[in-house]
Amino acid sequence: MNRIQTAFLKAFYFIITSLVIVAPALYNRYPLMYFDSGAYMEMAANFEPSFHRALGYPLLIRLTGLLVSNWPLIIIQGLVLSILIYKILQPFTEKSKLYWIHFASVVVLSFSSAMSWYAAQLMPDIWTLILVLSMAGLIVNQGLNVRWLVFYGALLFFGLLTHLSHIPLMFLMLISIGAIWFISGKQLFKLSKKYWLVLIIPFLMALITVPSFNAKFGYGFRFSLASNAFITANLGEMGILKMYLDENCDQLNSGLCLIKDDLPLETSGYLWDPNGPVPAHPEGWAGANEEYAVIVKDFMTKPRYMKWFALSAVKATFKQMFQIEIGSGLQYAYGEGSSPYWPMKSHFKQELNEYLVSVQNKGDKLPLEFFRMVNYLSLFFSILIIGWAVLQRKLSNELAALFILFILAYIFNAAITGVLANVYERLQVRLLPLIQFFAILVFIKLIGPSINASES
Repeated sequence: MNRIQTAFLKAFYFIITSLVIVAPALYNRYPLMYFDSGAYMEMAANFEPSFHRALGYPLLIRLTGLLVSNWPLIIIQGLVLSILIYKILQPFTEKSKLYWIHFASVVVLSFSSAMSWYAAQLMPDIWTLILVLSMAGLIVNQGLNVRWLVFYGALLFFGLLTHLSHIPLMFLMLISIGAIWFISGKQLFKLSKKYWLVLIIPFLMALITVPSFNAKFGYGFRFSLASNAFITANLGEMGILKMYLDENCDQLNSGLCLIKDDLPLETSGYLWDPNGPVPAHPEGWAGANEEYAVIVKDFMTKPRYMKWFALSAVKATFKQMFQIEIGSGLQYAYGEGSSPYWPMKSHFKQELNEYLVSVQNKGDKLPLEFFRMVNYLSLFFSILIIGWAVLQRKLSNELAALFILFILAYIFNAAITGVLANVYERLQVRLLPLIQFFAILVFIKLIGPSINASES
């Protein structure tokens, strides 16, 4: 075969595997929706800063679907995941068997982990997994050419923009990787200078892009427009906001003092209930965020409240790490009058009928219970495989580096989302497929001969 035929067959293969990954959307007959999907579609249309949404995912919706279709972004999400899985498998797999093992891995991950349920959703959470897998691809693939380095850099940049938690996650990952790289005498995370640049430059670009976007519309040069509101709501769910208000309401000018004996129990009651403290604030999200700044400052600076917050943060992190139930929010129908319905009707009317007759919108018809059980079983066997390999010291330096990377990402994600947002399965399960994927890599290493990396 000539080069054109080979390129065509490769493209066809990766399109097929991307469709396997987004199979839940194909089964559903339309991309899966979550309550927040409506806000992302609306932001894609008006493209103005949001108090509770990052700019990256609306930008991707706009660029890929041109406000006509949501399918292109879903297919791209599947395609990117397929390519990343291929590139990470490459150093651990014999070249002649790479496509077979890649296809098998895609099928296993698609039908026994949470990966497909996130890739098939019109939500940015799959980009947390893409962000971490992009870092993994750089770590295990040495000698990449400029084309691949640009590819990874672009994924990192867009991944950082898609969710407000990704920038602190990337920051912690870079600090940790750098520290381990230095302490291990460069034996782990063998990154050359140009690889470090591919990791750092997208991060710096995101640091500039996010606050610049907010500043352009008059909101000031800052990352989040509602960080104080989110943290205060989580303090309420942690149970320590009430204790703080009891001690400080005599000198605190806050509307929360008026309801301190009847505070919402969960963050959703603060942030998303139309009658909650934030939506019902006289000055809206901006006013609530400014008002709660004093509360957040006290919890971050005063020793008495710092102790409360530190203990609650540790508990929230551990709780978040064990949120492993797939399908969060997918059990609901989002028909007429729902949050996703209005932007579908206004901006994606060409696909409105597809959306309305989807399996999801028939109400509780997606086979979530079955795939939750499959996910539990695959996690059980994955942990057995990984645990045995670690105890028997069967991990090579490359696998050890990935193991550390995935563990750090999982813990840091739990800490960031559990402390700064809330303990919620959707925010943690997005990285759960790292466990099954690492088990596949270990299994390949254990059953196969020791092989060198294939050529890129």
